[in-house]
Amino acid sequence: MTRSAGRFWAIPAVTLALAGALGVTTHLEQERQFEGVRALYESHAAFAGKLVREGMQEAAWATDLVYSLSAGGIADLLGLLGPARPEECEDVVDRVEDLSVWATRDAGGLRGCFGPVPEPRREAFVDAVAAAPDPDFAEPAAARALGLYCARRADGGAVTVVCRDRARLDEMRREVGLGPLLSSLRDRELDYVVIQDAGGILAASPNPGPVSSWADDPFLHAVLDAGEGTETSRLTERGGAPVLEVVGTLLLGDGTRAVLRMGLDASGLSDLKRRIDRRQVVSSAVLGAAVLLSAALAFALARAARKRREHDEALRHRDEEARHWQSLGHMAATVAHEVRNPLNAIGMAIQRLRAEFEVPPGDRAEYDELLRMSADASDRVERVVSEFLDLGRPLALDRAPHDAATLVREVLAPMALRAERESKVLAVDCTCAGEVRLDRRRLAQVVTNLVANALDAVPAGGRVTVTAGCDGAVFRLRVVDDGPGMDDATLSRAIEPFVTTKAHGTGLGLPLAKRLVEAHGGTLALASAPGRGTEVTVTIPRGGTT
Repeated sequence: MTRSAGRFWAIPAVTLALAGALGVTTHLEQERQFEGVRALYESHAAFAGKLVREGMQEAAWATDLVYSLSAGGIADLLGLLGPARPEECEDVVDRVEDLSVWATRDAGGLRGCFGPVPEPRREAFVDAVAAAPDPDFAEPAAARALGLYCARRADGGAVTVVCRDRARLDEMRREVGLGPLLSSLRDRELDYVVIQDAGGILAASPNPGPVSSWADDPFLHAVLDAGEGTETSRLTERGGAPVLEVVGTLLLGDGTRAVLRMGLDASGLSDLKRRIDRRQVVSSAVLGAAVLLSAALAFALARAARKRREHDEALRHRDEEARHWQSLGHMAATVAHEVRNPLNAIGMAIQRLRAEFEVPPGDRAEYDELLRMSADASDRVERVVSEFLDLGRPLALDRAPHDAATLVREVLAPMALRAERESKVLAVDCTCAGEVRLDRRRLAQVVTNLVANALDAVPAGGRVTVTAGCDGAVFRLRVVDDGPGMDDATLSRAIEPFVTTKAHGTGLGLPLAKRLVEAHGGTLALASAPGRGTEVTVTIPRGGTT
């Protein structure tokens, strides 16, 4: 990467750093705001939970007090009445409010007044009360079924049972117990209130819905183990809706502990979290787009700078090449002037020697061979001088629309005769729909040089394939031979002037062909490998260049 390109790529790097810092700062600020709102929610929930817990505690104590008063009252009544006296039953029941059963069982049998207890079940009823764990407040199933609560006292072998109507007790419990308090807890933000222990739900607000069980929620164990007087909150879901649940311990009237669970609607907190997440996504997308745009801008600037450098380099190279060819042209003109005069003299001398001088018959063959070799050497020098002049003088193309395929086939006609004479194969495939604007003479020179080089490179029996066609807006010519090919070192210098692998080559054919092709606005490319032959590809715009 160049220094200028690195300068451009610093743009997205700086943008990325700024975007990252802004994104992190924004995220932290939004998280701070959310945690602040959550703290407010939790504080509100904890305060409400504390109030509800204290109310529940007072209700539990009040219920326990009602039961204690009821137990004390019936125990005192039992002490006052003593063993049942059937002759006084009617009078006592009339005088004592809510008295339903007053019975004694001793060695003489079962006696007393039994109120709503049917005669066949009286003995079993007394046995059930006698077996209750609390003698001062007994409410076995048999008593509850009849709407009674009882007390018992054993004296020697006798058991006395007193039972009162529990309607008043139940009414008092409904007035001061947990049920009335829970039923009164109605608020738009309050979802549910549940009192729960390991045995299940002890009391709950109306329609509490499904809540986690003791066995499935270790969090309840942890709260119960934390001790009394603490509230803990947690965010959870209930029926797909967000709930902030406050959980605390509650001391029941019998001395046992349970957990109080209060669920508050947390949709506002959840909506805030969604809005924060949505803003974070939008912010990240905007910052990401800014980074991508800055990267695209840096790429465009770097590409433009590279193209500008390449353009400047091409202009510099073209200027150097123009100066090079101008110098070469001056040198070629000087060399041609100095060489062609002696060449003309040598040519005339060879003609006179061939026409005017006689040699002995035995030396004639050797004499003619020497003259031929001299003439060939003179022609070779003349060809080098001509190509040298062509390579150095300014090019003036005479472009006109031509059928390139027909032109190539016409140029290759004499080359086909040469290939046949040298027992080589020249395969031609020329197709091009439409015309190509080019200099006919110069293109013929290019084709002749390339095919001649290919034929020189292949041995007898070798093959040269020429393919010409139009590919969209360009005319493309390929010359492929199956000769020995060139290694990388030779290939890299193949288009330099005076570089040749042929014994009698000038090394000017390929440079001249390349210059002529580039004058048409095209390109000439070489590809070769040892043992795989050589391929030359010429590409010329069909419309020409100005």
